[in-house]
Formats: sequence, C-alpha cells, structure tokens
Amino acid sequence: MILQHIYDIASVCAAHGIESAIISPGSRSAALTLAFVRHPEIETKIIPDERSAAFIAMGMAQQQNKPVALICTSGSAAYNYAPAIAEAFYQEIPLLILTADRPPEWTNQYDGQTIQQSNIYGKHVLASYDLPVEVNHEDAKWHCNRIVNEAINASIGRKGPVHINVPIREPFYPDSNELVNFPEVRVIKNTPFQGNIHLAQWMSLGKKWQNHTRKAIVLGQMEYSKPLHTALYRFAEKAGIPIIADVISNQHDLPGVISNQDSFLNPQLNTINRELAPTLLITLGKSLISKNLKLYLRNNPPTEHWHISSSEKLNDSLQHLTELIKIDPEIFFGEFVQHVDGKGSFSYLNQWQQVNQVVETAKASFIKMKKFSEFQAFNAVLNVVPNKAKLHFANSMAIRYANIIGAPKNKQVEIFANRGTSGIDGSNSTAVGAALSQKSPVVLFTGDMAFFYDRNAFWHNYNLKNLRVIVFNNHGGGIFRMIDGPKRQPELEEYFETKQKLNAENTAKDFGFEYHCCSNLKDLKDYLEAFFTTSKNAKILEIQTNSERNTEVFAEYKRAILEAFKA
Repeated sequence: MILQHIYDIASVCAAHGIESAIISPGSRSAALTLAFVRHPEIETKIIPDERSAAFIAMGMAQQQNKPVALICTSGSAAYNYAPAIAEAFYQEIPLLILTADRPPEWTNQYDGQTIQQSNIYGKHVLASYDLPVEVNHEDAKWHCNRIVNEAINASIGRKGPVHINVPIREPFYPDSNELVNFPEVRVIKNTPFQGNIHLAQWMSLGKKWQNHTRKAIVLGQMEYSKPLHTALYRFAEKAGIPIIADVISNQHDLPGVISNQDSFLNPQLNTINRELAPTLLITLGKSLISKNLKLYLRNNPPTEHWHISSSEKLNDSLQHLTELIKIDPEIFFGEFVQHVDGKGSFSYLNQWQQVNQVVETAKASFIKMKKFSEFQAFNAVLNVVPNKAKLHFANSMAIRYANIIGAPKNKQVEIFANRGTSGIDGSNSTAVGAALSQKSPVVLFTGDMAFFYDRNAFWHNYNLKNLRVIVFNNHGGGIFRMIDGPKRQPELEEYFETKQKLNAENTAKDFGFEYHCCSNLKDLKDYLEAFFTTSKNAKILEIQTNSERNTEVFAEYKRAILEAFKA
C-alpha cells in the first residue's frame, strides 16, 4: 500500500498519547487527513482558516499539556501557521506540525501550491524534518518511523513545536475500495532523567544565600502548578522573603504575594523604591508583563541572579543573570527550603508588603469613581468571573489592565495570554482551542482590534457553549494614546490608533452567539449575572467606551498612586 507510511504517522502519534488533531481542508494532504480522521484513538476537528487553526491547536495543547497534531495542505497554507508556531515556541507549548508538500523536484518550477517548505519555520521550531518521498525500500520505511518518533519525543521532552514536511506523490487518495489500516507500529519512548543537584551544590547555594539580607523571588509566565504553589508557600514562609508575581504567573493566590509592582515601581517613585532592590534575585517562569518591574531590576542590578528552570532556553532578559539552575522549580524550592536557616530579613519583606498595600488601598478607592471607562468595566467583570474559569487575555491593554487590577482572589482561576510574541493575532483562536478542550468556562477579555483581527476563530461547526467573550470596544488601538511616542504625533488617529466603526453584533449573528452591548456601569452590572449563566451557545458581551476618556482615566490612576505615596 503506497500510502501506508502516511497512515502509520497517526498510529505513532496515538501510541505517544496524542489525542487531538486540527485539520484544514486540502487535497495534497488527503492521506494525512484520512489517516487521522479514521484512526480510532484520535479526535479530529476541521478548521478552514490555517492561521486560526494553528492558534486553536495551540490553545488545545496548552490545556492538554501534550502535543496536538496540526495538518494542512501544501503551499501558502503552511505559511499561515507561522504566527502561532512562533507563539508556541516562546511559550514552550508542544505542537506536531504536519505539512503536505509536492515532491521536491517540483519546487521552484512554478507548479501550483508549491513553495519551499523545508525548514519553512526556521528557528521557531525545535526541529524540522522532511519525510522521504520514496518508501519502497524497507530502510525508507524505517526512516519514516524514526523521524516521526524523534519529532514527537522532541516536542514532548523539550516542550515546543516541531515540524514534519511530508512530500506526497500522486495518487494521494486511496481507491474507493481500499481500506485505511493501522497495523502495529514501532514506538520509541523517550524517558527523561529528572536530574537533581548534588549535596555539595545545595550547600554552596545555601552559603551564597546567607550572604544576602535583601532576597526576592520574581515569577514570570507559567502554567498553574499546585505542587509549585505549595513549595513556594512553604519556602517563603520559612525564608521570609517577598514573592513578586505578574498575573500570568498563575500564583496570584499565594498568601502575601506582591502583585502591584507595575504601579509602585514607577520611575517617579524612585526615592521610595530605592531600598527595595534585592541583592539576591531568584526568578522562574518566562516573560514578564510589567515594564516597570523589568526596568527596575535592570537598572538596579542584584549581586546575584539565579534563574530556576528545567527548560533548555537561557532566559537573561533582566541582563544580570549569574547562575542558571537547571531543575524543575518545585523540586528546587522543595529541597532548598532545607538549606535556608529561616532567619530571613522580615523587615525587607515588610517594605515590599507596605508599598504593595498602599497601592491596594489607593486602587480600591480609585475604582469607586463614578466615571465609566475601560478601567472600571474591566474591574467589574473580573470580580464576577466563575470559579475555576480559564481566563484568556488578549494583548495590548487587556493583559495590562489584568496585571494592574489583579486576578480575582480565591476563585482558582487560571490565566492565559499569548505573551510569547505578544501579538494581537490568535487571541480569539487560542481561547477557542481552550474551550474545545474542556467543559470549564473559558472567558476571553479582548480589545476590539484583536477581536476583529481574528474573527475566523469562530468559523467552524463546533459548539462553544462554555466560551464567554468580553470585547472592550473603543473603536481603535487605544493603547497608542497611552504611549508617549505615538500620542504626540499628528498622525495618531489614522496611522497608530487606526479608527474603526465596527461592532461585534454582526459577528455574533454570523456564528449564532448570544450578544449584549452596554456603555454604562449599571447596564453592565445588571447583565453580568446572565452573561455567565449556562447556555446552548457562546456569548459575546461588548462594552463600548471612549478612547480619549480611557486615556484620561488611566492617567488619573497613575496620579492617584503617586498621591497615595505623598500622603
């Protein structure tokens, strides 16, 4: 059977525990499509737009914590995967990308749907492979099997996207009477060794620890981990040090966590913040949202900076890394707590907690203002999200509001945002992928630009009854009014803010979603309870605000924080 090596790809995937595949329609990819659709252990979904399909697959893989297969035809279809692949690469989300291709001799011969697909994703995949075209020889079949096993092991072990380009000759459809069979295939399992640190190394780190009185932990983007939560809590309780957490760290429920750093590490408060700089900084996780935090730590370098990660990537974004400790963070803190003496500088911890509380009090007072804006609306919605919801935040102002206002406490919510590349593309689709992977409520907070940019996320035939979308529509890229550079330019409205007149009602009608629009706080609060009740379809809540007013309120918030520290 000339296509058996293609069908075997699905079998190898299933044997490695891959349960889901996202497919976009195409002819050259027919054998790949049929292999996964007919495999009894793999659930498949068809998503017409490849750009949305890739983000949906990423959202699913993020929830399943295992690779999702992504299948498309040859040509530009493969290029449409690129934004999501880059995002998955920097978020370290496993994906198995399978692109059908023409045989290599037809490349650059002006043949239809034929482009240079080998290594098409460059350095944004962990590895890229080309399957053999001719598989008549047993060695070629062995080669195909080895490639698929190697690719899946790379995606699982190193956490990220891998690409297999699959050139296929005609005929690439089975005959009408030909069965697609799934005989037993060879599976090569990769059993990772969970290394540990030797006793002498623990003792050395312990001695370095004792040399510092100002020690702090900073948490970047991470998926929620209960074991890590427990380990951090026990460690901080004994060591008496501040834990500073961006909202995307998913550790917002840690007792005493510092969450207002973006507000009080304002350069205008340098006199107050001068004594907060740690001499020993311990970081874990990926990106940080707070620009003020990043600049503060770059401009006030610690004597030592340890980054704790099991990843192979070297994260030196704060520019002062002295030690990369390659171990799972929960193992590190669970073990290292035995090597600290419990005589932490609680006065230093109190300094952080005091400035954090000043902001907390000022923020609570500020939010009670009567004027309606995105700031007030965002807070109102965050306060009533369902327990155990998966909260997705689009880039630009949505994720910044979340980081400033803070995640709702004691609701066991998880926070997601595409901060790998920080683009607005794919925000809808990533949330859709999450909604398709589980029954928990998925809530997307998005601005109008990100929402309209990715409307094809909803262009499919799958029910999204657990999805709730809140669109903050200020009819343009309002963030550019808040950035010093563009807001001073006469071209602001046309070339930066990109004014638009759209609303989300037609999108809701197109896809059969429930829809409500409001433009004042009373209407918003009156509707929120109904918005989060169960329904047969997804719901969109559109909140109309004024961009200039939002900018004024955001500036007023910054002034209120400054005034709070003067009081």
